Amino acid sequence: MGLFDWPAPAFTTLDDLMGDAIGPFGRVLIWGLLCAVVSMVLYRVLSPQTRIKQIKADVKTAQKAMTDDDGEDFAHGMRLARAQLGHSFKLVGFVIGPAVLASMPALAMIVWLDGQYGYRCPAPDQTVTISVEPQGTPIEQVGINSDAQDSSCPTVQIPGTLDGQTHVIAPAAAIPVMHQKVWWNHLIGNPAGYLPDDTPVTQLRFDLPAQEIIAFGPGWARGWELTFFVALLLASLGIKKGFRIE
Repeated sequence: MGLFDWPAPAFTTLDDLMGDAIGPFGRVLIWGLLCAVVSMVLYRVLSPQTRIKQIKADVKTAQKAMTDDDGEDFAHGMRLARAQLGHSFKLVGFVIGPAVLASMPALAMIVWLDGQYGYRCPAPDQTVTISVEPQGTPIEQVGINSDAQDSSCPTVQIPGTLDGQTHVIAPAAAIPVMHQKVWWNHLIGNPAGYLPDDTPVTQLRFDLPAQEIIAFGPGWARGWELTFFVALLLASLGIKKGFRIE
């Protein structure tokens, strides 16, 4: 489990509770709205709103001064330009830290949503197309993992580094890629698990079907991403405007 995966059990519990009354589309919509509220509240609390408002006023004043400048004095124009850039960079400096910190819960939620609503394993009687790196390495689907989140996730036998040695890989979740654990998995883990170190196989890619939370429209619009990010964007803009957050 990576750093951004720690909230995942709480997300899953709440999602299961909502699942008794709300379909996938409604749940993803709620997650988008909730993410917007949490992120905007955090940004409002962490950012120096009074100072940011003053700097924005300074930027507008500098912009007006440049607009009103007749351009005859080049040195004066350069001073106005430097002043505007100075105020703009100062504004970025005050905003970027709180914005990054406020986005951390959103990042954790996006990571969880991709695992929860991204893909699904096919029916147990269907064979999944599996590609392997390095290409040509002998592998075999030998069953399904009944203990996985999706109980029809395929189980794969791969070779080990020693002659006659094999490993049975049982993905714990419907994630299309498995690999050996790398440094960034300390930040974002792979819910499916990892390949062992003592195998020549560096990656398994499963051709899993994508989940669809909308039954109509183009394929790219049926997944969780469009619904979530549209809800997140619109709700964030509404909160920003409604509560006059700078």
